[in-house]
Amino acid sequence: MVVCLCANVTDRELDAVIAGGARSVKAVARRCGAGAGCGACHLAIRDQIRAHVRASAETVVESAPDLGALAPSLAPA
Repeated sequence: MVVCLCANVTDRELDAVIAGGARSVKAVARRCGAGAGCGACHLAIRDQIRAHVRASAETVVESAPDLGALAPSLAPA
């Protein structure tokens, strides 16, 4: 689906730019042009950035080691 009509940027292209580290509309605009034109896509870009950051944070939490198993002496009694 096209997210930015001015730059003809799709949601997949936007995902790649965000995965590459863009964390603001300005950063996205510098990398692929989305958001640099009329601004109608700014909300969609922000939403996609938030979703990516949220998903990344959930992945980190899910992959965190069980500290009790690693160091039984540090586990709460």
